[in-house]
Amino acid sequence: MASITKRPDGRWRARYRDPSGRERAKHFARRVDAERWLDGMRGDLTRGEYLDPDAGRVTTGAWATRWLETVRPPTLKPSTFASYEDLLRSRILPRFGKTMVSEVRASDVQEWLGELTAEGLSASRVRKCAAVLKMVMDAAVRDNMIRHNPVIGVKQPRLERHEAAYFTPDVVDAIAAAMPTDEYQLLIRVLGVGGLRFGEAAGLTREHVDLVAKRLLVRESLTEVAGRLVRTSTKTYQHRQVPLPPSMALAMSVHLEGTEDREGAPVFRAPEGGQLRYRAFHGRVWKPALQRLGLPHAGLHVLRHSAAARMI
Repeated sequence: MASITKRPDGRWRARYRDPSGRERAKHFARRVDAERWLDGMRGDLTRGEYLDPDAGRVTTGAWATRWLETVRPPTLKPSTFASYEDLLRSRILPRFGKTMVSEVRASDVQEWLGELTAEGLSASRVRKCAAVLKMVMDAAVRDNMIRHNPVIGVKQPRLERHEAAYFTPDVVDAIAAAMPTDEYQLLIRVLGVGGLRFGEAAGLTREHVDLVAKRLLVRESLTEVAGRLVRTSTKTYQHRQVPLPPSMALAMSVHLEGTEDREGAPVFRAPEGGQLRYRAFHGRVWKPALQRLGLPHAGLHVLRHSAAARMI
């Protein structure tokens, strides 16, 4: 039952009972405001859209921490989880951590994105920050803590669209020839002709090489997360088979003769031995090779684009 009564101090008290039977009340200086608020609550109850006024009275920091626990691996890949955790810690919680979930406004989010841009963050980084905050608030909406997500509709910096850079086949061949070892020449061809991602190539073991059928079995990826190497499924969560041209199949056969003949032995190794890591290979091998050839700087992903362009 809902009612409005006048208190001794002259204020108006509006009361109603929520779906659990608990009495809720709020005080107003004017009766018309009390009536308007009570009508809104009754309407929400009738439509089944009622939200507990106390539900959103939890800090964004506390809620984000709870949300993060729900997406821990294997729900998310370790590398993805680590990136979300880093953005929350470094960018989102310093701004909204102490703000109640129900008090985060779209204008606050818009101002925050502007601040990040002014600090020099790239458009893609700013958009990632917004995406993580949106996921946190989406979870709050699903949990009936808030009715609307304050991130939805906020203007975000535009990404400049560029065609994916790639190297022509002769340039890929030149880069392969500039590698310090036959092993890395083969690695460059696996990336630049076979189209494997670096993590997929790093994750290859002897069992993934079928020399009889002249193919690679791409089933997992090796990713560095917080300094630790983690094996995960491929980016698209799909296994695939990559054919090896005769020359690459022959080079692979010769290469494997000089590696450990045991289950789980990596096909490609780091410059200092052990598992291949992106940062080490990029800094010690890839980048110097591009500099020697006078080529513009590019990440190793350019080889995957080059493989795709080769197929067109």
